[in-house]
Amino acid sequence: MGPDFIRDRMERCGVSSAAVAKGYIITREAFKLRDIWSGIEQLDGKVPAMVQIKALSETTRMTERAVTWFLTRIGRKLDINQDTELFETGIQTFKETLSNVIPSRLKDKIDLIVRNGTNEGLPMSLARDISLMPVLGSACDIVRISIDHGYDIPLVASIYFDLGDRFNLDWMREKARQLPVEGQWSDQALEGLVDQLYTCQAGLTIRILNDMKKEVSKAKTVTKTTGQEIMQNWMDNRGDKAKIIEPFFAEIYRNGTLDIAMLIIAEQRLRSLYGG
Repeated sequence: MGPDFIRDRMERCGVSSAAVAKGYIITREAFKLRDIWSGIEQLDGKVPAMVQIKALSETTRMTERAVTWFLTRIGRKLDINQDTELFETGIQTFKETLSNVIPSRLKDKIDLIVRNGTNEGLPMSLARDISLMPVLGSACDIVRISIDHGYDIPLVASIYFDLGDRFNLDWMREKARQLPVEGQWSDQALEGLVDQLYTCQAGLTIRILNDMKKEVSKAKTVTKTTGQEIMQNWMDNRGDKAKIIEPFFAEIYRNGTLDIAMLIIAEQRLRSLYGG
């Protein structure tokens, strides 16, 4: 994670070095990262070094996101054994059911990353693992919603990702990470806004699940269209405010540009939908 990782997370999250270490260990074990790192390292001399560096960079970004989540979202002191056990099973279920519930646009993006990875020399299984790293940044939120509210992980993931697809949230986060920053405060502000987009996506997912309990209870078999159907029903019956703000997100996506002011407004409008 680099020599500054512990100090940086301490400053940004307001926690001790011990807490950062615990968050890191839980993330490493729950996401089975050592297997992925080992697979990348075994490619020494077999693929260009930049291919390995790119793969490691993707795992680093996801790890940083997950560690920060455990440090800021769990709401209590971390327990390595308890929290690893709590999230490990959920994350595995999340990964196993992902291809059945994600929208077509996101699936196509993952498939493209897999193809690019194999073309660069990565084994298929490792290319698949690397392709899931951007999506795994949402795993902790989805598992937590399932645990706290009693909904099955595939159903939570289906609605969560359809919501992200409808409001172009993955695209916004990707664009946000490319914005130039001037100094540590600008960098921390931008990271905070990106994190808030995840929080809004999770908060609105909970709101939709709770508002649409009758429809949710009928969803015996969950597919990628399940979230779309429930989301559309929610928009039709309870989403008057969402219909008003939806064009704002569509316009940002059409324009293809993003700045911090747009991110702030987007976060505020999403938060208003679930009362966060």
